[in-house]
Amino acid sequence: MTPPTTTNLLRGAFAATAAGLAALLPFAGTASASPFTGHAHRTVTTDAGETFHLRLTAESTLLPAVGGTVDVRGKGYNRAQGIFLAFCVIPDGVRVGDPSTYTTLPTPCLGGRESTDGSARRITDQGTGTPGVTIPYEKGGRFTTTLDLKPEIADGAVCDVTVQCAIVTRADFTATSSRLYDQYIPVHFAPADKG
Repeated sequence: MTPPTTTNLLRGAFAATAAGLAALLPFAGTASASPFTGHAHRTVTTDAGETFHLRLTAESTLLPAVGGTVDVRGKGYNRAQGIFLAFCVIPDGVRVGDPSTYTTLPTPCLGGRESTDGSARRITDQGTGTPGVTIPYEKGGRFTTTLDLKPEIADGAVCDVTVQCAIVTRADFTATSSRLYDQYIPVHFAPADKG
């Protein structure tokens, strides 16, 4: 028997890595390009005729069973309209990536809209709000922040068990009925260790 060559060892390592990534892909969600980064985007036009290219990115879409902190960035948002950035149940009928199905307010959400536990943010240039929860837009309708997420959104609403969950943006309480700024990045949690 001949000893394995470096090329054969590298092929084996690559195959094992690819198999491991393939096993994780089902957890990535339809809005993700990889198991670890999620993206959502849509182009919207306001009643005033202004067009905005909304882009949302989450650096982790597969979290440990107990939850974790996710870096979130957005750009292209309408600075004249405040938004909520939150972790919510994906409503029945919503197909992530198809804005024509975004007809229902995403709810319930972790911590609620006035969350002070790091699970939600209000992003607005209008007025003031809770320090650390309300943050202003940056140039170009951008924002950068973090969300602290856990799988139990509310009593009876557990991500990947009873409901599907996502990092979302939506218009804030100044335009609650508007679905124009709704975006979804599905997030999954690794199964709890039974050992």
